[in-house]
Amino acid sequence: MHASKSITPWWPWAICGILLVATLLNYMDRQALAVTLPALKVKFNLAEGRVGMVEGCFGYAFAFGAIFFGLIADKNGPKFLYPIVLGGWSLAGIATSLAGQTWLTSILESPDDPVGTGVYHWLLICRVALGFFEAGHWPCALLTVRAILNERDRTLGNGILQSRASIGAVIVPFYVEAAEWAGQSWEFPFWSIGIVGLLWIPAWFALVTGRDLTTPKVDSGDILESNRMSGSASQQLSDLTQRLIVLAIMIATLTVSWQFLRAWLALFLQDHHHYSKEATRGLMAGYFIAADVGCILSGVLVKRLVSAGWQVHRSRLLGYFIFSLLTACGAMVPYAGNGWVMNLLLFTAGAGILGLHPYYYAFTQEISHKYMGTFSGFLAAGGWIVSATTSIYIGRQIEASKSYELGLLIVGFAPMIGFVVLFFLWPRK
Repeated sequence: MHASKSITPWWPWAICGILLVATLLNYMDRQALAVTLPALKVKFNLAEGRVGMVEGCFGYAFAFGAIFFGLIADKNGPKFLYPIVLGGWSLAGIATSLAGQTWLTSILESPDDPVGTGVYHWLLICRVALGFFEAGHWPCALLTVRAILNERDRTLGNGILQSRASIGAVIVPFYVEAAEWAGQSWEFPFWSIGIVGLLWIPAWFALVTGRDLTTPKVDSGDILESNRMSGSASQQLSDLTQRLIVLAIMIATLTVSWQFLRAWLALFLQDHHHYSKEATRGLMAGYFIAADVGCILSGVLVKRLVSAGWQVHRSRLLGYFIFSLLTACGAMVPYAGNGWVMNLLLFTAGAGILGLHPYYYAFTQEISHKYMGTFSGFLAAGGWIVSATTSIYIGRQIEASKSYELGLLIVGFAPMIGFVVLFFLWPRK
């Protein structure tokens, strides 16, 4: 990595620190709606079908943003793009707090169905904007991590980066609870988290001014660039296509599983199993803490296996299988009652799902440093389109059947499909 300033020992770690904060804010802005959803559902007549549509539109916007910002990130790098996307999603979060303003939402009311449609439409607009800009976080973050960490440490680095997502989700329930205890209304988390996001921008510029975050050097894991040095053009294309197909299936299965529980967990616990508001928020925090632990352990596992003499790929393959088995616990949740066994299965599934993400990121980062933003953007878009479509369908299915069984079965078994594809189709060389 080249830089116009000399690289001091603390600088890469400071960059890692501010990336962690960005991931934290990304999920706090995203999760604020999930935590307040039980109250908003009653207050603004948000039936499960509308909730599914809001989450689905968020996913479609995220898919479009992943491609859009991935292309820009490859061309211009993350230095100036990162603050744009973070400022964009922060403003979208602040705008969400206006959903209770009738002077605004009345403009969006449907004449044939006026009850709550203005708020519903405003939430749709805000979540579309949030999803679009939040998608830019990942190409920016992954390009930066790719620049400052080598291939042996990248899985662990990705695990640390991804784990802050679950920490953000852990903080939000307690944050909302504290705000309510202090007499604040439901709007407070949205606008206050958004303001903190805007304050992140000057901190980023303070660290990167005069620095170059590009990565011109190709390492041994850079598949596309390495293949250009050997092999026929047809073999190169076949190898790249095969890897992209595998990654597309992997991210689709991961996104469907993770986003279902992220979005529906509060309603599942509070509406379906009649947990109290306080118990629901506590269990949600526990779920995301378990997910955070799983995310870190997945990277530690690979690092330990490689240190013991295992090949990097075989270490990742074993880790992916182990964490897919943990995720399968989610499929048993509908049949476990509503006590501690159900909660333990949920926590285990959360650890498994989020623990799978660092493996996916590590494989993606080895396709190409030059086009990583583009490839990761298109892959993420495919995953989010599948997840968004599933969310809309499942929302309608839950509203009609009052059952979460189908969604939880998908949560449990989808990542195993990703493992099977990875095991049999990933090129052996």
